[in-house]
Amino acid sequence: MRKKPELPDVEPVRLHPVFGIRPGVIILSAIIVFILLAAFMLFVLPGLVQKGGYVRFVTNTADTAVYSEDGSYIGSSEGSVYYLPHGESTFHFAIDGADAGSVSVDIPHRIFFTLFSHKVTEVEFNAVNTPEIERAVKDAFARNISSWSEVIDYDDTYHYPPLFVSLAQNAVALGFEDISDELLFGAMHITSDEMEKDFHNAIAMLSQSSVRYMTDELEAIIAKSAAEVPPAASSSVGKPLKDGSFFIYPGMTVTMGSNDSTAFPEANERMVSVSVPSFAIASRPVSEYEYALFVEANPYWSPANKDNIIADGMADDGYLDGITLSTRVRSSLPIRNISYNAAEAYVTWLSGRDGVQYMIPSEAEWTAAALSASGKPYTTSLLPIETDDTTPSFMMGQLWEMTRTPYIPLMRVYGYEKAVELGSAYPYDDIIVKGGSYVNDPAAITVDTVGAFDRSYTSEFVTLRIGILYGNQDNTEK
Repeated sequence: MRKKPELPDVEPVRLHPVFGIRPGVIILSAIIVFILLAAFMLFVLPGLVQKGGYVRFVTNTADTAVYSEDGSYIGSSEGSVYYLPHGESTFHFAIDGADAGSVSVDIPHRIFFTLFSHKVTEVEFNAVNTPEIERAVKDAFARNISSWSEVIDYDDTYHYPPLFVSLAQNAVALGFEDISDELLFGAMHITSDEMEKDFHNAIAMLSQSSVRYMTDELEAIIAKSAAEVPPAASSSVGKPLKDGSFFIYPGMTVTMGSNDSTAFPEANERMVSVSVPSFAIASRPVSEYEYALFVEANPYWSPANKDNIIADGMADDGYLDGITLSTRVRSSLPIRNISYNAAEAYVTWLSGRDGVQYMIPSEAEWTAAALSASGKPYTTSLLPIETDDTTPSFMMGQLWEMTRTPYIPLMRVYGYEKAVELGSAYPYDDIIVKGGSYVNDPAAITVDTVGAFDRSYTSEFVTLRIGILYGNQDNTEK
């Protein structure tokens, strides 16, 4: 067995007391102080330096905006959590822009464990209905549904909001008596699966409430059946009576369309019959010279005021581009690059000047006039020569022509005249344009082709033709 080596004697190392305190005590104390400091830094200091707390707003209505006491926008009540200063605060609420009231609450100043636990203070607010709130809710729904119906395919960029459900939630929470017109108007804008699902979810919610929402037209939509049986194909319209630069048409029933489809977008040309009282329509579109007279009498619509026109939302930046207006040179070129808003202003001014009730033709009136001129060829020039003055000129081709009829996607399926009536109450849809232009393929454009045109947009391929109202015109066609 190997002998264990002997180690030399070494003097033990001994730590000397510091200020009479043993080193072990000092080390233990340092550890305790470190732990206490770490605990303070983690569990107390964040609360001391924080100047606010976390708040969630809980309301009985959807899409409720929250504002601070100084009027600054905080956000929506839709489940979000906000970090706000602690102390007594007053919050103001608005529903679709209408004042809904306010509430005061004390936001506590928490000190302990704020770094790891965000305790949320819930601020509850239950709005009470007023005529202003009800009007704002219905108006905002109509405006939004018109806009979102233009998107027919949703992806990661376009997320469809629950517009129908929000309307239903607000109607139930605020105790609306009747939203049948608004719901029908919205249903006529269903252009996607997402919108249809939202619609049926709203119906399920409303079915458990006392809010009136069901109509015969809405039942037809739920059942996916048309409100009207498609009429027979349109018959020809006879020659009108000429009176100066206008053609006069007697009251009639006009059948528009070429198919019986109930699916969008084919339903744009679904056959529908519309009763039209007597009216007159101009032989040609409004000329550059005629519009120049309007601008001379109404400086607001001058190109020099273009920035203000755009700021007011009355036209876009293409207003009168490429158009040289002159009251000295009688340009017979049709006016272009004006918005529908500008067209309405022109008609109002002209009516006052001449003492005649001029109007922008409805789709049905325009169609009747176009059918009377169906024997004329498609116009493929901006300034053609007319050889037949027995019917209106250039109805097909030359330039698209504005009508006063709103474009509502399913209006021909679930009640055309009701849709026009609702469109007058909620004028947020595009307007229908007809006839095609000289740059379109004549084989692709018929008298039944429906185009849509934003009320504030301008285009070098869209013009205005005016008409005259006769007799009693019901509200659906005004």
